[in-house]
Amino acid sequence: MTRVSLFIKIFLFALFISIVVRYMAVQPYVVSDNAMAPEYQKGDVLLVNRFGGFERDSIIIFRDEKTSRRILRRIVALPEERISVNDGIVSITDKDGYRAIKELPLFGTVILTLPGVGKIDAHEVFVMPDHATQEFYGLIDQRHMIGTPFMRIYPFSRVTYFNN
Repeated sequence: MTRVSLFIKIFLFALFISIVVRYMAVQPYVVSDNAMAPEYQKGDVLLVNRFGGFERDSIIIFRDEKTSRRILRRIVALPEERISVNDGIVSITDKDGYRAIKELPLFGTVILTLPGVGKIDAHEVFVMPDHATQEFYGLIDQRHMIGTPFMRIYPFSRVTYFNN
């Protein structure tokens, strides 16, 4: 009976550890579109670090408030910076609006639907896709961020560790 008891204890401990790791530290994510191609392609399976920090140009996974869908995008502007849209160009400046940090082109119908954002709130970031044909651009509340990808585990031919 002691062998069975020991097996049950080990099994329960392993189950507990796997649940903690799955829901607290690391989470799998399947890329749902080609917005971040060629580095992240539809169908890739990534492991996401839920405790990772972020900065400009970090790749993040977040939950869309409207659809509850998880989305992969790049952070292009940080809290308290300013964003303006003129002639299809997104301009990012420092919080005072003087020093230009970055300028990025917009494509397709996004130009018509994305108004000038102005100053980003202290709890938000601005994200954009890398691939010009995808249209999820916008402000993301940091509370909806899930984490940053640190490893691609599928397809096996493209297993990669990312230094975000």
